[in-house]
Amino acid sequence: MQKKLGIIGATVAALFALAACSSSTSSSEEAAPAPAKTIAIISPDYSAQPAAKTAIDEFVKAAEAAGFKTSLVDTMSDNAKVNGEITTAVSQKVDAIVLAFGTPKEFGEGLAAAKAANVPVFGLDTGGTEDPILVNVTTDNGFLGSASAQAMMDAIGKPGNIAMIVFDAFQPVQIRGAEAKKLFEAAGYKIVEYVQGDPADSTGFAKKTVNDFLTKYPAGKIDGVWAGWDASALGAYQATQEAGRTEVKITGVDGQDFARAEVAKGGNWVATMAQDWPTIAATEVKIIQDFFAGTVPADKVVYVPGTVINKDNAK
Repeated sequence: MQKKLGIIGATVAALFALAACSSSTSSSEEAAPAPAKTIAIISPDYSAQPAAKTAIDEFVKAAEAAGFKTSLVDTMSDNAKVNGEITTAVSQKVDAIVLAFGTPKEFGEGLAAAKAANVPVFGLDTGGTEDPILVNVTTDNGFLGSASAQAMMDAIGKPGNIAMIVFDAFQPVQIRGAEAKKLFEAAGYKIVEYVQGDPADSTGFAKKTVNDFLTKYPAGKIDGVWAGWDASALGAYQATQEAGRTEVKITGVDGQDFARAEVAKGGNWVATMAQDWPTIAATEVKIIQDFFAGTVPADKVVYVPGTVINKDNAK
């Protein structure tokens, strides 16, 4: 009898041990964290535009801090190549795609692939909200344009002649240019040159172009060069410095460190416009988090305020 009870006791103990093991395994499996969601960041401008690099780096930092896994592809100023990279990201079964900068109207094939696969697409200061892009987080580019134009007019002091370096193919810069032009003309300024810049060689193109302007327009015939982004403003500034034509005022947009450094000197680069990239990045990450929690963005475009940077606050 004792032997039989011993056998029964051993069996019961084994069953309890097995149950405990099973319970422990089950709890372990339940406690295992879900794999991090993956975000493919695709941009044609990461290496070509200082502002793009700043914005994307801030987004990567914010996204990874929030627990996302990110990858980055730079198509080196090739908008057409973005299509193939979107298709590749879809085939890799990423959880989301962020299009950073670039011109989405040129991404039709890739966007169609993302839509067909139900991969959500978000814009980070991109040039539009073509379907199926859910939202674009950007700066109020109308403000950037009008405020930078006002800074130039304040520096010149009276109606004069303005040259503009724009890039109408990229919607944010197109909006800046349109607002600046409208304000200049309403105040009696004459737009003597309206030139499409070269994002692939922003500084070099602008420097050569403004050198040509300075030859064409002697002192007193051109009062300012408004540039739609700082890398172009830098080229314009370099041209005026090297030609000794510092009476020609320069403004830019983006608030890059090199722009702030020159503006702080109080010379003829009179202003730039700071874009709040950390807030833009954090806003984008929060929208993506909310989407995965079940909330679709209510607005197609979310604007983050910009700031005028002049010699008083450039440092």
